[in-house]
Amino acid sequence: MTTPKPTFQESLSNGFQVWALKRARWNPIRALTMPFISWKEGIDANKGSYLHRKRLVLGSNFCAAGGVWLGDFESVAEALTEPQARGYRLASSLLDPAHLPMKPDNGREVFLLSLSQEGAGGDGTWEGVREAVNVYLTNNPETYGRQEDATAKKLVDNLAESYKTLGHSDEFFTNGEKGLMDFLLRYLHYVIFGLDPFDEEKMAVIRALHYDSASAAYHLSAVGNFFQLIKFKNWPEQFTAAAEVYMNSPDIAKFPENEEKYANLTRMELARLMVSIMALAGMVGPLTLAVIVLGHRPLNEYEGQETHKIDVTKVWDTLDLSNRVEVAKYMFECGRLRNPVSNSHRIVTKKEKFTVKIRGKDQTFPAGTEVFIPMLLGMIDEKKWGPTTYEFDHNRENVVEDNMIFHSVGDRTNGRICPGKEVAVKMMTDVLIELGKVRRSSSEFQAK
Repeated sequence: MTTPKPTFQESLSNGFQVWALKRARWNPIRALTMPFISWKEGIDANKGSYLHRKRLVLGSNFCAAGGVWLGDFESVAEALTEPQARGYRLASSLLDPAHLPMKPDNGREVFLLSLSQEGAGGDGTWEGVREAVNVYLTNNPETYGRQEDATAKKLVDNLAESYKTLGHSDEFFTNGEKGLMDFLLRYLHYVIFGLDPFDEEKMAVIRALHYDSASAAYHLSAVGNFFQLIKFKNWPEQFTAAAEVYMNSPDIAKFPENEEKYANLTRMELARLMVSIMALAGMVGPLTLAVIVLGHRPLNEYEGQETHKIDVTKVWDTLDLSNRVEVAKYMFECGRLRNPVSNSHRIVTKKEKFTVKIRGKDQTFPAGTEVFIPMLLGMIDEKKWGPTTYEFDHNRENVVEDNMIFHSVGDRTNGRICPGKEVAVKMMTDVLIELGKVRRSSSEFQAK
């Protein structure tokens, strides 16, 4: 394939941002242009095809969305395994600090995704908050035990029955009150918080926020205010109601408040944090991964490749469902070709000299520059994955060990690995096995 050349607009955007990012933030040209570029291209950069095209025509490193992008596997791997300073982004989209759980009564910041780590200028708050989440919610014997118990099995069985009834249909995948979305709501809140998944009153409060009112959008810069103005005026009340449910859940109810090792968090601070974490990642991430691995959402369309034509369900239907390792590899390969979260970011600190080669020239950027970490591009780097990079092969070497879909390189991490990784892998493996059995149970299902 002949490498295409960038359009005039692509060259201009990249070149201008290289220039602007080297200027002080008060530079009038930068101040007038970069906020809009960051917002607009930040939305576009969540698309795999957009990022792939940028790397294809501009080279491994480029500027977009108000920051510098590192597009090869080794650079992404390094960024995922070293301490990070952070700003207010979810992937490449700008977040509104005023809509984050960062200013409770004592005025301090507790939003985990925007806190910097100690090795990158942080004051230890990130470490304490993350430890609280790990120990009391996502990575503890109680959480893992619930995934193995009769309640979790019943939820998976109910999902399989729904799949039998609804088939591989839009209703199964997109109806918030049945099928996949209903399962995820109940299962994740049971496993992570210990909430009764059949308590319809509490599930209704959570469903109203996360599904009925698009809770993730509340956190986004400009978009959140716009949607709140025209449609979701009661968002603050809904967030408060969900926080009350979370605060009184079995797991947060036993959280010891005001302990230094947990950044002196209160139960309400932890609950508020988790409402936002579930809105932005805990509900969206598993749903996105699920619709990819279950074949409801096609793989990304990469220019010059035929990845988007791959029907992953045909591979799913050939898996040995008694082999959990093989099933998990299938899930990781699906994620490799279409990452649930395409990128994250870090901030250049005052202690480092950040120089990268862009379009053949070394470019040095100042402290405060946003550096994007596109896991998606790391997962489709031909220098790493070879000539079959854009093909589906769940038996490829290191498909699990070097996979980046959980914001890590396999199990290698700077500590920012998705806290729900183990929960998600177990859950999705169980789902693929049980729904796979349904798919093979009768020719009638295949026709639905």
